[in-house]
Amino acid sequence: MVVRTRFLPSALASAVLLAACAGAADSPSAHDAPSDETPVSVENCGRGVSFDEPPTRIVALNSSAVENLLALGLGDRIVAADGEESGIKPDLREEFDDLNVIDSSGDSYPSAEAMLEHEPEFVYSVYPSAFRENDGIMTREDLAALDIESYLSPGRCPDRETTQKLRFEDFWAELTELGDLLGVPERAEQVVAEQRAALEEARASIPETDEPLTVFWWDMGTDQLTAGACCGGPDMVMDALGLDNIFSHVEGAWADVSWEAVIDRDPDLIVMADTSESWQEKREYLAGDTTLSQLRAFKDDRIVELPFSQTTPGLQSIDGIRSISEALSTWDSAQ
Repeated sequence: MVVRTRFLPSALASAVLLAACAGAADSPSAHDAPSDETPVSVENCGRGVSFDEPPTRIVALNSSAVENLLALGLGDRIVAADGEESGIKPDLREEFDDLNVIDSSGDSYPSAEAMLEHEPEFVYSVYPSAFRENDGIMTREDLAALDIESYLSPGRCPDRETTQKLRFEDFWAELTELGDLLGVPERAEQVVAEQRAALEEARASIPETDEPLTVFWWDMGTDQLTAGACCGGPDMVMDALGLDNIFSHVEGAWADVSWEAVIDRDPDLIVMADTSESWQEKREYLAGDTTLSQLRAFKDDRIVELPFSQTTPGLQSIDGIRSISEALSTWDSAQ
């Protein structure tokens, strides 16, 4: 079992760097350098990230980070990854299976030693937890001390205001920045264009209503309830479809709310995320409560069930968009 550390001991850092130098001298890299060698710099969560030429050795620390890189055609440059196949888009799972996935030994992230054995030039995470001192893999400052650049999804910057709404443009800007940093701007542009087209198609399929449909985005919990709030992935999806999030006034990406508030707003639609409780468990909970079972959305079966991977900001948000728009279109045609 790998022992986790809060920081990289200097002896280990020196050993890793010496091994990297020796390996570079003894044998050619298995990853061919990209042809575009124009220096690129971006500002990321208060830190500068720059490369004279695109990196060829990348570590991705979450399923969403892996997914984004695979969508950009960079699978051959991922020397190590942390993530679960179940969280990857189905059309990218075959490529994911070919990656070197680091064993985290039951912890949230692999150890610093396990990551640095792969001699990364660039470390990418969509969650700030990866770079925390106590329970992450390494801080961004410690990585920089080893001349390793890092990147965190801008929508999750630690100093981001809890009232600042997240929109698809933010995610697409992230893909564009990654494309620039990693030397694949055209591919990033293509992915963003595909996402824009899919969003417009979904919007066009939604039936017109006199007032925006109201939505309760049920993330997790039964007695202690967590819902999509003002400023995360759920609200991003609802806003893009012109839907009214009943908890858009509550700070944060997700927030603890009460059933009384849900009952008071009696939403037109319920979105259920497959989290610590399955969709079936959530349906059974509503059916077993004499008051909650009278919610209009439950009585009319206007419920959309989404896998967790479609409820967090990323490539699969557009699949959540499709699922909701298709359900709305089906319900309308059935009336």
